[in-house]
Amino acid sequence: MRSLVPQSDSSLRKFLAALTLLLTLAVPAPSSARGGTHVRLFDPNLKLLLERGSVQSPTLRALIREVEATPILVFAECAVRLPSGVGARLNFVTTVRDVRYVRVGVDCSLTQRWQIALLAHEMQHALEVGKHPDVVDVEDMESLYEDIGFRTPRDGTLRHFESNAAIAVQRAVDHELGGHVERQSNTD
Repeated sequence: MRSLVPQSDSSLRKFLAALTLLLTLAVPAPSSARGGTHVRLFDPNLKLLLERGSVQSPTLRALIREVEATPILVFAECAVRLPSGVGARLNFVTTVRDVRYVRVGVDCSLTQRWQIALLAHEMQHALEVGKHPDVVDVEDMESLYEDIGFRTPRDGTLRHFESNAAIAVQRAVDHELGGHVERQSNTD
């Protein structure tokens, strides 16, 4: 099967420009989207886990409220190919009309509790990006994390960063879940 992502720099720039145009036309800015959420989960099980987690975790509820108040859209999904030892990650996608778009991938083969804690961790990263309007591309995001975070060792092909705030949020949410995720009826 042929890759949809162009291989040359020139083709990649054209692809990203087309993607930006598509997002501009297809996805309304959050301020104009009535009733729209800034956190969008493509996987129904992941969406249910985030809802359940926010019921049990005051930290996660507060974090979601903060993300909703920033000019950022978070698209989260189950990730199929994460690097070894990585349970979730956030990638910068683009900026359209002062709204930043980020993508979160979560390893959905992990336990439910761990998926929720990792979602919270990545939501904290999204909030960190959302609170800095000067972050409009990948390079700006890397500069932000050089200031507020620290590098993590990986394979050397990409720059990986972490923040103490995201680690603290992950631990707090994990603690608040208390070792389990309560099941709710489907009649809600």
